[in-house]
Amino acid sequence: MTQDTGINIDARRLFNLGANLLVAAFVNQKPDDAKKLFKELKQGASIRSGELSGEKSGVKIPVKLELDRSEYKGQFNYPNFELSLKAMLQKFQTEVRKDKELKDLRTLTNDATGGIVFNLPTGVEIDGNINVMMLCMEPHQDSLIVRLMFVDSAQFQKSE
Repeated sequence: MTQDTGINIDARRLFNLGANLLVAAFVNQKPDDAKKLFKELKQGASIRSGELSGEKSGVKIPVKLELDRSEYKGQFNYPNFELSLKAMLQKFQTEVRKDKELKDLRTLTNDATGGIVFNLPTGVEIDGNINVMMLCMEPHQDSLIVRLMFVDSAQFQKSE
């Protein structure tokens, strides 16, 4: 059964939702709880992390956190993930400081899925491997997916 929920959220609100979700899940959490969440995400789980409510309709949509590490290079463990995540959150914070209302927020959209990627790639070099993390939001059948994605770092390197 497909039904139009009538919820439309602008990119700035999604950006804030994603950033706040990541801070709550990993920064404001006890280290053991953050590591447990990381382990579940690493194993491919989709973790329910809250819900959105339509202001007018009252419709509630679950928000789920996912991780795509298919393009990650090197040893994927919590300390390395945490370095990438903290670098990305720092970049987000810098972006908000420069543009409080996020008027210049750059996004890439996927017309087929309705998903958006915030065009704020964050690269971290660990043991000679450069990994780039980005944040994606994608509507899914009955939820909104907040996905941390490692993308191919070669696309961001300067050609000689």
